[in-house]
Amino acid sequence: MWPLDRLPHGPLKEHLGRAPDATWVAKLQGAALNLDGASGSFVSPQGLVLTNHHVVSDCIDRLTSAQADLAKHGFVAATPKDEKSCPGMTARLLIGIDPVSLPAEPAARVSALAKLDASCPKEQHCELVSLYGGAVQQRYRYQRYTDLRLVMAPETQAANFGGDDDNFAYPRFAFDFALLRVYHQGKPVRPAHWLRPARAALKLGDAVFVPGHPWQTDRLLTVAQLAALRDAQLPAEIATAEAEQALLHRYAAQGEEQARQALEPINALENGLKARRGELAALKDPELFGAKQREENLVRGRAASEQPWQVVAKAAAAQQRLARELVAMRPPSGTLLEDALALAGLQLEARRPEGQRLERFSAAAAREAAEALKAEHPLHPVLEELRLAGYIERSEQALGAADPWVRTLKAGQPDARSAARQWLAGTQIGSAAQRARWLALEPAAFDAVDDPMLQLGRQLHALRRGVLDAYAREVTQPVRTQADPLAQTRWSVLGDGSPPDATGTLRLSFGRVAEVALGGLRQPWFTTLDGLWARTDGFAGTSPFDLSPRLAALRRELPGATPLNFICTADIVGGNSGSPAVDSQGDWVGVVFDGNLDSLAGRFAFDERNNRAVVVHQAAIRLALRQLYSAKHLAEELGL
Repeated sequence: MWPLDRLPHGPLKEHLGRAPDATWVAKLQGAALNLDGASGSFVSPQGLVLTNHHVVSDCIDRLTSAQADLAKHGFVAATPKDEKSCPGMTARLLIGIDPVSLPAEPAARVSALAKLDASCPKEQHCELVSLYGGAVQQRYRYQRYTDLRLVMAPETQAANFGGDDDNFAYPRFAFDFALLRVYHQGKPVRPAHWLRPARAALKLGDAVFVPGHPWQTDRLLTVAQLAALRDAQLPAEIATAEAEQALLHRYAAQGEEQARQALEPINALENGLKARRGELAALKDPELFGAKQREENLVRGRAASEQPWQVVAKAAAAQQRLARELVAMRPPSGTLLEDALALAGLQLEARRPEGQRLERFSAAAAREAAEALKAEHPLHPVLEELRLAGYIERSEQALGAADPWVRTLKAGQPDARSAARQWLAGTQIGSAAQRARWLALEPAAFDAVDDPMLQLGRQLHALRRGVLDAYAREVTQPVRTQADPLAQTRWSVLGDGSPPDATGTLRLSFGRVAEVALGGLRQPWFTTLDGLWARTDGFAGTSPFDLSPRLAALRRELPGATPLNFICTADIVGGNSGSPAVDSQGDWVGVVFDGNLDSLAGRFAFDERNNRAVVVHQAAIRLALRQLYSAKHLAEELGL
């Protein structure tokens, strides 16, 4: 996962068949978009963006109602005026990288960060990026777009065929793609660069390049840090997600409307849960952990001092100690409690000098959080109450009834359900307009607001702040002070010919179209529509292997040999969803949407023998637009 300003020219030349030139790199950088932590790419001169269905699922959920169920029926905008605005969704295009030098001492660092933020050019969004554990600091400058509109999305059953059973698996049979359009000042963006569809048919062994935004890898962590993840943080996160998963499925089982309301949170949660389980399994693998230990022994054996590892080991111990509280204090995603905590945090932290704020509420991060709070999202009162009650119960199980966090949540009520009802009764925090008004209040007026959920947010922020501050003081800051000596020692022993850990910023991965063995059985590099028919028939069409009505109706008319998904050895992790897969000319051959089970270890190590990226084949997108949906106008705009 190489930053575009640090590409490995030797291996890249071998894959390209020529030396990478500035024009080729500029084309990929100019087309690649960060979509709120996922990926996408410009694919037409009219600002059309190709990404995954699951990347836009939150937009679909916000636009869906019982009367207009976009998740169930899919969506195609027949004309530009039919394109639907995606509230709260943003896109960022990388336009420049600047070197930065920052002090390690906390107070001086905060002051330097404030100056750096103030120097960000107008009309641009700036982000500090730390590479190699902080040994390299850079400022990434972006063009940021806030007007994104949904143009086309298949129905969820076609995009997510196989559901959680097939997630992170191969073979796959999913139409997991979608189209957006980016607008600026009311008009479609005219990008300087966009990707065209490849004309040559993809073949086994062909080179594939993936420009995208991998969210996080931890391949440079010390053994002590990996052990903290294995023994404390990941188990706590998994237990929390499993409890929330069970609650959502119980609610969805009550009826069709309940299932519709729970669909988006279930899909989002289960994707992350499966990833966490795979990561934990990787850290429990003696071979992987042993390799990490041997590498660290090699580096430490040649180091001038043991101090960096000793400091980081102490920080890892603190991480283990604080993990239970940190995870317990994390509200369920997409809930009113999450909004209340975010709103209270923004207001209360803004009163502190910049150098004393929690980093997550620094100026740039605060602006993005405030914009997210101003966006509308669907509100389902019964589900909201159940999720809040479930969260209160989990907090009590994790922290104990006497914990101040739990006592605050319970509010003297005899049970979690009663407490949830009390907090939600009469709250206006579900209104985006009201959230925006509260954000704009002066401190005294904000403190006087008697909305129950906002009161809860204020009380909980004060409690959570202590834990977050302890984590920064005992974990983040000590590790940061050792980043440079650790990185320098690694470089002196292992060389700098390896990419830095993923940071959610633009990277280029590359590999080749390749087969894979599953349980000793050789699997082809691509799947077809005929394979989809066989899989649904093998399960007698039962959920989650049922065909969408549209596919079922057209089954006999569609060419069964059409490629649907394919795999390659490009190195990807979460955040790469929606990345374009391109050929040596920089023309797109598909869109990345998943990895196989072996890829789940990719957070900590990459082994191309079995690690595969799973991609929606260009041919499947062409067929969907021209034969499944009334979207020939979009196929023509794409050049398909």
